[in-house]
Amino acid sequence: MLLGSTWSGSALGMIVSTLIARSLGPAALGAIGFSTGIVGLLMAALLPGFAQAHLKRLSEGQDAGRCVGTMAAIQLGLQVVMVAALAVLWSGRELFHSPEVSTVFLLLLAAQVANNFADIFLKVFVAREWVVPHAIIVLAARLGRLLATVGVLVWAPRVDWVAATFLVDGVLGGLGAALALAVRHRIVPRRPTRESFGAYWGYARPFLVSTPLALFQDSIDRVVVGRWAGLTAAGYYQVARALWEGLSSVIAAPGTFLFTRLSGLYAERSAVRHREARAFFFGGFDKLLFITIPLAFAFWAFADLGIALLFGEAFRPAAVPLRILVLAAVAANLVNPYTLILYALDEAARFVPVNVLRVVLYVGALAVLVPPPGVLPGISGLWPGEPGAAVARLLLILFPCWIYFRWTREVAGIPFYGKAWAYLGGLGLMLGAFHALRAGAEVLGAHGWGAALPAAVAALGLYLVYLGRVHPGTAENLRYTLALASPMVFIRFLRDGLRGPARP
Repeated sequence: MLLGSTWSGSALGMIVSTLIARSLGPAALGAIGFSTGIVGLLMAALLPGFAQAHLKRLSEGQDAGRCVGTMAAIQLGLQVVMVAALAVLWSGRELFHSPEVSTVFLLLLAAQVANNFADIFLKVFVAREWVVPHAIIVLAARLGRLLATVGVLVWAPRVDWVAATFLVDGVLGGLGAALALAVRHRIVPRRPTRESFGAYWGYARPFLVSTPLALFQDSIDRVVVGRWAGLTAAGYYQVARALWEGLSSVIAAPGTFLFTRLSGLYAERSAVRHREARAFFFGGFDKLLFITIPLAFAFWAFADLGIALLFGEAFRPAAVPLRILVLAAVAANLVNPYTLILYALDEAARFVPVNVLRVVLYVGALAVLVPPPGVLPGISGLWPGEPGAAVARLLLILFPCWIYFRWTREVAGIPFYGKAWAYLGGLGLMLGAFHALRAGAEVLGAHGWGAALPAAVAALGLYLVYLGRVHPGTAENLRYTLALASPMVFIRFLRDGLRGPARP
């Protein structure tokens, strides 16, 4: 359920991007992507780890009303900072390509603020594992936004009006979550205390550096492509990133529960709890890799055909950066769960010097791969435009991942998971077999989906045979995955979640 509500956000982004691309063209989509990047850079100054602290304190069982009130007060204070930052930013309006892009930026900024306040209430559902009402609220809000977007594109197809529909998601989600908490669970915001502020500040303090840097890293590539390679290239990159975020969001739901469960286990330190945490982590991590590796392969195999089908032939150049980003998603699925262990152990301060170094290297990589025009005469970049930005993101995830594995081994007794190499080998086997089989089918006269689908199915079958021989848990993982797709099990879970007793 949480995966569905999480993935729906990426699916909505992809659908909206498709509608904008087909109705308004690459430049309009580039304006959305460019403005989203600017909003992300501004938000980097406003979310210094307090959202993570909010989820952790709720996961530890602290009073939910007090947590909501504390986080709401913090968010209100951060908006004052945003107004001051916006005044400074607006003094340099030449950053924007046109007044229309400026309007798009302001609307997307307002939408992000609404989403931040909605998240205050939605995180209570996640921490308490009330996932059915959480999913219903999130999906209803996103459906409302989709309907608003379709209405705008039908009756008034303008990019600034489309940007205005982004507000619908946060407003409806926040109101729905606040109402459900108050009516069903009797949870309403309570006045924050000195102790509650101190608890949030104590956890969030290292994030004052690491979170702004992370958000900067998440947004600067959009800005660089839009400014240095043009809005058309930014449109291609926006498509690639939308699909990549859909793939990456698969880890978001299990990653959230990894963090919340580990936070609860590590709330009291003991050898028994550390053993339980290790067993829980390896079990979840193995299932995560079993599910996400074939998904990554599917995104790779059908990148060009899928983009042409969804966005049109004009967007086929987005297939190259998408395939590079697929490799980045696989790397993130291997690396990010280990960072959650450190966050659950209150070891966030370890990331500060590493993240400072990473952002310097990332900006340097972007400058080399996608240099601004005219800065380096005669040099257009090692891989100019959106592919270079995708390569830089892959490098960002890989460096310095080995440090995280060493840290988790030292502080939690959780080393790098050895069976991950089997999954990586299987991915390489699938990619090699797919391209060889597809090329052979094209030689025999098959083209497009007629060549790609049989090649992908055969490559996937070869992967399962290989994995079954090198990984003893493959059969159990396959049964587990099939059980997740059982309609009866899902309906029973949904019914229990809706009828479950309200908890204070």
